[in-house]
Amino acid sequence: MQKRNFVLFIMLLFAFWGCSRQTDDSVKGNLIIIGGGKRPAVVMEKFLELAGGQQARIAVIPMASEYYLESGQDYEKELHGMGVAEVKAFYILDSTQANSDSVVQALSRYTGFYFGGGDQNRLTKIFLNTRSMELFHRKYREGAVLGGTSAGAAIMSKIMITGDGNWSVIRKDSVIARPGFGFVDRAIIDQHFVKRSRFNRLLALVIQNKVKGVGIDESTALWVKPGGQVEVMGESCVLLLDPSKAAFPEQPYHDLLTAKGLQLSVLHAGDYFKL
Repeated sequence: MQKRNFVLFIMLLFAFWGCSRQTDDSVKGNLIIIGGGKRPAVVMEKFLELAGGQQARIAVIPMASEYYLESGQDYEKELHGMGVAEVKAFYILDSTQANSDSVVQALSRYTGFYFGGGDQNRLTKIFLNTRSMELFHRKYREGAVLGGTSAGAAIMSKIMITGDGNWSVIRKDSVIARPGFGFVDRAIIDQHFVKRSRFNRLLALVIQNKVKGVGIDESTALWVKPGGQVEVMGESCVLLLDPSKAAFPEQPYHDLLTAKGLQLSVLHAGDYFKL
C-alpha cells in the first residue's frame, strides 16, 4: 500500500511539473520593463527588434498619463524617428471602450505594445477584466513584446504597487497593493527604485507576500525572455530581493514584518537572473 501511494505521488509530481513546464514554454513573447526616467537607446532598440524591427507594428497605450494626448503624440514621434513605419497611440478612456469590438480588433494586428508612465491605477481601472486585457495576454503568449516605463512597469506584476501607503515603516499592510496585469506572476515590480529611495515599500511587500521583489532604477530595464530568464539592461542597477530561503518568525506584535535570511542582489547591465 505504501509503495503504491509512493508511486502515485511520484506520478502526480511529474504531472504537475509537466504542466508547469508547459505553461512556461507556452509563452513566446518578451517583456521590456523600464524603471522610469530616461529611456536608454539600447533598451528601446531591443523593444523594437523584438517587435519586428522596421516591420514592427507598435500600439502605444499612454493612458497612465494625465496628459495622455500629448504623451501619445510624443511616443508616436519618437518611435517613427527610430524607423518604425506603423505606430499608433490608442486613447482608451474606460473599460467600456476596452471591451468594445472595435478596440479589440484594432489592437489585435500589432506586434508590440508599449505602456507609458503616469499613474498605474489609471491603467488597471481601464483594462483589468476586459477583452483588451485578454488580448494583451494572448498576444504575449503568441510572441508579441510588451514594454512599459514607470507606471507601465508597475502594472507588469500580478501584485501591483499602487503608490499609496506609509513607506517609512515595515509593517503589515503599510503599502497598498492591488492586482496588476500579471505578465510577471512570481515577483513584484517597483520602479524609480534607487533614485526615489523605495526600498522600504518593496521590502514590506516581499515579506508580507513571500515573493520576489525587483526594484528597477531609472534608465534601467529588465528584459524578461520566454522561459523566465531575465537580463538587466541600461545605465543603473536592479535590486533583487529573494525570500525563497528566508524564515518568517512570528512576532508578539502581529503587524510587524520580520524575516531572517532574505537574499539581496544588486545587478547591472549584462547580469541575469531567473523568475
